[in-house]
Amino acid sequence: MTLPEPVADALSIWLGAHDEAAPGTIEGLYVVGSVALDDWTPHSDIDVVAVVADTSDPDLVADLAAAQELVRARVGRAIDGPYVAWGDLVVPAMAVQRPWVLDGAYHLDGESFEINPVTWYTLATHGIVLRGDRPGLIGVSHDVEERRTWVAGNLDTYWRGVGESLRTGLTMSDEPEFGGEILEWVALGVARMLYTFETGDVTSKSGAGRWASERIPDHADVFARAVEVRAAPGSVTRDVLARSADVTLEIVAAVNGR
Repeated sequence: MTLPEPVADALSIWLGAHDEAAPGTIEGLYVVGSVALDDWTPHSDIDVVAVVADTSDPDLVADLAAAQELVRARVGRAIDGPYVAWGDLVVPAMAVQRPWVLDGAYHLDGESFEINPVTWYTLATHGIVLRGDRPGLIGVSHDVEERRTWVAGNLDTYWRGVGESLRTGLTMSDEPEFGGEILEWVALGVARMLYTFETGDVTSKSGAGRWASERIPDHADVFARAVEVRAAPGSVTRDVLARSADVTLEIVAAVNGR
């Protein structure tokens, strides 16, 4: 697929910065996330999986940090994701000590959320190659039961907390309207989890919202509004946001049986 011009420009700069600060380090670069799923918007981040030549290189951490400094100086949007080895991609995704970037900030620990079975599957089936072999030639690990198990756990540990925190936060505010980005994040994020759990496949945020509108008709207007504000940012009412918290907790309970 043809990359949106802002994405193509940003990733060209990203590669140039890494080749300048860490020559020979980046052997593979794959675009995942909303760009790969044809749902990118001008307010979206750019999600990537980068493959480095040698994760045991003692200079790797510093070299990548230097590259990220150049990226932050030259690119006006976040380009997020982990730096992994080729061998990381052919085994089930797991927490490993790899450099990673979130919201443009460089990290080094085993907490990269994007090293997970859903990202690996997205890479294998939708990943866009900027450098390296085609995903089909890499042998990326993507077992459907691993995806479903991971989604169930993510719903129980992460999205349950999101729903509860949102519900509590709304009781502490008397504002009649809120930023639509909150609804987009919550409603479409949990809809994607449910879609993958039930189908084994992945879809975009907008695709998940449209699917959830039919799958959960009692909250169809919540998901429809989330899709709308993703396309055209705006405010949402307290009621819609409160119901997004409710449906999040309903989905968590349904998937995890409690």
